[in-house]
Amino acid sequence: MIAWLSSFKDHGGDMSCLCRFSYAARASPYMKELTRRSEKGNAQASMAESHASTFLKVRHLIGRLGSHMRAARTLVAAAMRFPALFDDFEVECLPSPKPAEIPPQMNKQANLDHIVARMLPENDPNVPIYQKALQDMDSKFGIYRRLVEEYRKPTFLPRVHAELIILEHFYTHKCDFVDNRDKYIGCSKPACYCCYHYIWAHPGNFVRPASHNKTYLNWRPPDVVDVGEDGSAAKHQRDIMNKMVEMIRKDVFAQIENQRGRRRAHPDSTTGITASVVVEASRG
Repeated sequence: MIAWLSSFKDHGGDMSCLCRFSYAARASPYMKELTRRSEKGNAQASMAESHASTFLKVRHLIGRLGSHMRAARTLVAAAMRFPALFDDFEVECLPSPKPAEIPPQMNKQANLDHIVARMLPENDPNVPIYQKALQDMDSKFGIYRRLVEEYRKPTFLPRVHAELIILEHFYTHKCDFVDNRDKYIGCSKPACYCCYHYIWAHPGNFVRPASHNKTYLNWRPPDVVDVGEDGSAAKHQRDIMNKMVEMIRKDVFAQIENQRGRRRAHPDSTTGITASVVVEASRG
């Protein structure tokens, strides 16, 4: 396996050659071995703490390199089946909103008890119950410490994710989808937890994407631009965020009730190895 992994360095700076090599390597029996070794880790171990997670990451990166070849093949196949989609098309770039110049300040009162109290109605009898349960989780998983550490990072600059930039552009400009069907926003990877719920709560009735369910504290919603005096854009986003908060609140309390800690670390993009390739490799 060491010799096989070392062979990935034989392509120098020729990235297209490396991608082709990785695409062919997906069916290698060594990929099956990487899968086997990646399933032996502790579910609570981080990517840096577990050898199993390292094998998982290596397999994932090989799959991602090979996925470029698969994407090209898919595009060519689509052009042959649906040639009309490739007549007079244009590719446009949308500008990405600039991230904040300085990290947001953490509320001085934002300890775990205060956070729980804000998530429930005043004088709710469940407040002390959830506060005690969350404190128990904090002693095991260091929740508050990790939260504070994140806010102290100079790189903690909230930004808008790509699929939401495109979604709001299509919604604001009333852009048409092909045949007015499948209002789907494509992206190179599944949506994160917050993007998934934003799309779910959006009034545009866009197709809900797949989600890897990772949460990012530096996530933020798209910018609000009100050109009139009615404040419709601000209300539009406020309504979405209120629906998101309602759903997130349910998930948070469910996790507290079940005393679930962090899930095993996993990539936020798909590896790009189809089931047929995995089966073929297992026969080798």
